[in-house]
Amino acid sequence: MKIVSVAQMRALEAAGFAAGISESALQQRAGQAVAEEVFRLWQPAKRVVVLVGHGNNGRDGAVAAEWLLRHGAPVDLIVAPRHAVKPEELARLQALGGSVISSEDNSAVGGALRGALIAVDALAGIGARGALREPLASLARLLNAARDAVHVLALDLPSGVDADSGDVPGDAVWADSTVTLGAVKQGLLRFPAAEHVGRLIPRDIGIPDSAQADLPYTLLDQPMLGSLVPPRPLNAHKYRFGRVLVLAGSDHFLGAPVLCSGAAARVGAGLITVAATRDVRRNVAAHLPEVTFAEDDVSASQGTQAARPLERYLTSHTSLVLGPGLGRGDAITAFVGEVLRLRPKEHQLVVDADGLFALSQLPDWPALLSPNAVLTPHSAELERLLGRKLDPAEPIWMQVGPLAQRWGCVLVAKGPFTCVAAPDGRVDVWPRANAALATGGTGDVLAGAIGGLLAQGLSAWDAARLGVGTHG
Repeated sequence: MKIVSVAQMRALEAAGFAAGISESALQQRAGQAVAEEVFRLWQPAKRVVVLVGHGNNGRDGAVAAEWLLRHGAPVDLIVAPRHAVKPEELARLQALGGSVISSEDNSAVGGALRGALIAVDALAGIGARGALREPLASLARLLNAARDAVHVLALDLPSGVDADSGDVPGDAVWADSTVTLGAVKQGLLRFPAAEHVGRLIPRDIGIPDSAQADLPYTLLDQPMLGSLVPPRPLNAHKYRFGRVLVLAGSDHFLGAPVLCSGAAARVGAGLITVAATRDVRRNVAAHLPEVTFAEDDVSASQGTQAARPLERYLTSHTSLVLGPGLGRGDAITAFVGEVLRLRPKEHQLVVDADGLFALSQLPDWPALLSPNAVLTPHSAELERLLGRKLDPAEPIWMQVGPLAQRWGCVLVAKGPFTCVAAPDGRVDVWPRANAALATGGTGDVLAGAIGGLLAQGLSAWDAARLGVGTHG
């Protein structure tokens, strides 16, 4: 599913209308998509509350309420002033057994929320700007106060967040899940709004694929990842799954090659070789007995002379992971530069951590790369490579696409919503922010996982995307 601005979403809707899809049909599909997600959470005899505001968001909420009533779920509809539901539609909902409650009836609103299992937030949509006004702000606060006992599901986006900027200028709904419709609104993947989203559930509503073809930003989802997993033939041997050379670690950073190599093994690489100092090799061997080692000690702190004996390994191993835990300094920068000059350009490459630092110190460093190279910087490392600060006003995925094109490699911009950018301008975004990864060593694991997938024959683009999704 594509990631869009409000203006792009409006254009997609217009394209749907031009293709013969009526506004009513889009609303029916949107409402049913939301209702189906509610139904997965619903328990028999439990009540569902739908809070309806104005505009298309409110109308989608009413459609969802009708679908739920027709499928046996008892529904209370809380309607705000200037709501979008016509009198005949309200009458039809009541005829199906739904109750209609005015948002001004505080006692009835409170009672409905206390008796509900699920509450659907359909108060404000993508057209809303600025802080929620009353009574929507009060309704948002009531929803938030009920969250201990009620699952709050936002329709398209939590009311009170800005669909473009991700700003939260006032009261806003804290959702447990958000069903985003047709395309993912970019504000849902920007903070502080992202904190309000809960579990993000993208749902298609039938907008023609042709209308979305030129949009560059795509959500990286589970079905897409499943299609990337490399095959494991039953009659295969270890060399069928590739060789990974890991140039990582130093006497001060003994754990990095353990994490890199372990991840490469876990994703299925056939053979992993670590080239490092004696102490590093001993530490890796103690943790990973399946890993093999270069015959001689390799210390990046010895500069270019340490790189030259590696040429035969660089030739025999089709995937190279370079950088985690190497340390920093002029000699290490020279070592990294020499390794990149010696490696066969048709072989796959991952550069991470201290390798990225060294890369930033080398003149004309993009010339040392190729389209099958993957760089895995976090924001500070990316700024160092770029030579300036990133623009905090622009989503990260809009910034990394042009950089991957300029540098001619695959770029994995690590962060809450990690982005994978290809040299041809495509950008995929991982939508699952995971604070568990905010700890030392997780980047080493990601680099090793991508290196292991590269060894099995995946392209740099596919290995980076599958690595990011597998990493979480």
